[in-house]
Amino acid sequence: MNPHRNPIVKATCLAFLLLSQQVQAKTYQLFLVRHAEKAPTATVDPELSACGQLQAKALATLLKHLQLPQIFHTAYQRTTMTAAALLKHDRHLQPYDPSNLASFAQQLLQAKQSAVVVGHSNTTPQLAALLSGQQIQPMTEQQYGVIYQLMFSDQGFMLLNQLQLPQPESCQQK
Repeated sequence: MNPHRNPIVKATCLAFLLLSQQVQAKTYQLFLVRHAEKAPTATVDPELSACGQLQAKALATLLKHLQLPQIFHTAYQRTTMTAAALLKHDRHLQPYDPSNLASFAQQLLQAKQSAVVVGHSNTTPQLAALLSGQQIQPMTEQQYGVIYQLMFSDQGFMLLNQLQLPQPESCQQK
């Protein structure tokens, strides 16, 4: 029997070829998060609240087993503290300028490397929209724990998931 004339063999070979191409394609993920809860203060650059510190630890626990060599953050204390909770020996903190998100989005896409970006309620959804090409609902000032997981391949954007980090039990309002 000639395997080139057998439709089952042809279909199996085609499926194997497509699967091997998918495995060979380089994939990476970007996790976009807003900083954890900030301390109630009148200062422009507050630190994290006690609950915010617990939220940052919960985020670190969630992402601890993923290869995320870069952790980007803005120059504010609350984003730096959130990002610092994610640090491990193979991860590096890298500041970014949130005033030019389009340029930063291009930088992330060109790097083709998995990373976490810690931003703000007004910049995180904007960055998710720029990277995914999808409309993203704005975040309120009271929303914490929203995680945008964007998955990419060599061919470009693949998938957007919006996750919600559970609020630490000791922070829940009774």
